[in-house]
Amino acid sequence: MEYVNASASSSFNQSAIESINQQISQINFILDEFYLYTMGIFISLMQIGFGLLEVGAVRSKNSTNVMMKNMMDSFLCGIVYWLFGFTLAFGTGNSFAGLYPYVAGYKLAEKKMFAKWYFELSYASTPATIVSGAVAERCHFIGYLVYSSLISCIVYPIVCHWAWTEEGWLKQLGFQDFCGSSVVHMCGGCCAIVAAILLGPRYNRWDKKNENDSDENFNGHSSPISALGAMLLFTTFLAFNAGSVLHISQPGDVELIVKIIIVSLLSTCGCATTTLFISKAGGFNPTPFKGHGYWSFYHTANAGLMGLVISCASADSIELWASLVLGSLGAFVYLGLHHLTRKLKVDDVINVIPVHFGGGLWGILASPLLKNDALPGLNGTQAGIYLGYNIIGMLAIAAWSMGCALIIFVPLKMMGLLRSSEHEEIIGMDAAKHNEPAYQYTIKDIDLGEYKKLIETSGNLTPTTPQIFNFTTGGRIPFNRQESQQMPIMA
Repeated sequence: MEYVNASASSSFNQSAIESINQQISQINFILDEFYLYTMGIFISLMQIGFGLLEVGAVRSKNSTNVMMKNMMDSFLCGIVYWLFGFTLAFGTGNSFAGLYPYVAGYKLAEKKMFAKWYFELSYASTPATIVSGAVAERCHFIGYLVYSSLISCIVYPIVCHWAWTEEGWLKQLGFQDFCGSSVVHMCGGCCAIVAAILLGPRYNRWDKKNENDSDENFNGHSSPISALGAMLLFTTFLAFNAGSVLHISQPGDVELIVKIIIVSLLSTCGCATTTLFISKAGGFNPTPFKGHGYWSFYHTANAGLMGLVISCASADSIELWASLVLGSLGAFVYLGLHHLTRKLKVDDVINVIPVHFGGGLWGILASPLLKNDALPGLNGTQAGIYLGYNIIGMLAIAAWSMGCALIIFVPLKMMGLLRSSEHEEIIGMDAAKHNEPAYQYTIKDIDLGEYKKLIETSGNLTPTTPQIFNFTTGGRIPFNRQESQQMPIMA
């Protein structure tokens, strides 16, 4: 009888333990899912930050256009990523790309992948948004719709598969990019380089009147708006990095997540502060370090973002001091690429090439050297191995991204769908493309002398909208040759 009771008691205890373990597993699953989609929401708010940062950095006549593109990046990405992008990135296939089973959301519910899908979606629109900053104020809207969709649907997801899935060839090789210095940011930066070169500079950006590389006629219209965007990004970007842990229920997760946040903060603090003093020393003058320097807001804010991009590569595996060093040194990479793009007359409107291409490049190459088991651990061999694998990955991602960008942008240019007309650039995209100006125009918004010359030499220039917009200082913009002859144009 005692044996029977003991046996029953043992069976009961085992059953109770199994039940408790199941409940703990379920709680852990719920915590991890909640963590993923909460981080995804915060990362999605980065789109607002990108939009505000960019809109403040362009001329007021293009404000609606910039916000429209940043909004549509999310909408277009949502559709194409649901259709094909997530499958290419995280589906089962081969070492190059995923092929099944998540096409159009298939089996997301069965495999309990909704939170994972949403979290990865929040990443997927970033590369296309990066390109937007380089081609602002002159990109054809149809061309924008095409490139944004294709980058979010194909270009980025395949890079993602290479680096972040177990069957991806870069992952198997030993390439390491914790949360996207190269996979996200350098990919977008490479596409931005190709797009900016093929588009050419904005109308009159580097004409004979502007030989000294003056920004006077091309400055952004609102630094406070850009400041709001940058400060929002400084906060939401922390979720971008911390969320890449992908779970919060395992032992040590909380400590790791908080450490990643601090590593990211110190990197951005180092890069921004160093850039601030470089600016005051005259580093961003047309002739660097000659003449009077300024405490530049734009360069400091951009460098702060670059610091966050740098930290993406190894935020989970470097010490706090290393992140400060990497960010501080990254400021000089930003300075060099800023001047290089201008020397080559690549019109990068908001400096996305130094921030995202430069930050991604510096992060993926330099941060592995400062991992705990590399140079800080006096292990030069391991540092060399990390660097070698990451060089291979960097070159592969750059080649893929630029090659795809050429395939996307060259046909658009040949079809006349890459760049807007000079007429549209002069009056601004808000009026020409959207019929929804963000502000009433002022004389500073439009070079009326250039506009008059264009009308006199180009015949009927009626744009897509027949609406006539008023200047706040009086007068009107004529939209065709006949009207221009009937009303005077202010000089």
